[in-house]
Amino acid sequence: MTTAACETLFGQYVDWYEAQAAEGRLPKRLVGLTADGGRFEIDLESLTLGPFQKDKLIKCALEIEGADRYVYATHIRVEDEEIHKIDERVLIVCATADRYVGGDWGITRAADGTIALKPLGEWAGQDPGQTPGTWFLTDMILLEPDERARYAAMWATLREQGAVRDTRG
Repeated sequence: MTTAACETLFGQYVDWYEAQAAEGRLPKRLVGLTADGGRFEIDLESLTLGPFQKDKLIKCALEIEGADRYVYATHIRVEDEEIHKIDERVLIVCATADRYVGGDWGITRAADGTIALKPLGEWAGQDPGQTPGTWFLTDMILLEPDERARYAAMWATLREQGAVRDTRG
């Protein structure tokens, strides 16, 4: 995958996410893509797992599906401990095993419920194993054999329940 392809995919997903925010939604989602055009999406909000468990499920799902790249989007709350203020942010990353492009946006909520995203910065690199959210296709998340079996079964159950959406893109 070329650098341009990851940047293009990131840009497309940013546009999609901004449209979602304009409609009042801030989805937490993972889109996995394969070299042969396969594509699957999972709504991460539907998962009742802790952060490390979710990371391991994502890693396992990407491996099972044969994904060579993914787009990951989430909204988070960040507390400024000095002024005791909580800010909401959106993080979007497109990554492969050796490249990533990402960015974050501040969230502003108007009294009428309208959501606006303010760009805070974009970043890119060639060391995805060193940055959370970019590391799912690297060896930074380890799955022991019993964990691999457990998360593979969990992934199969999510597919059976229709929680995974397959698309071609």
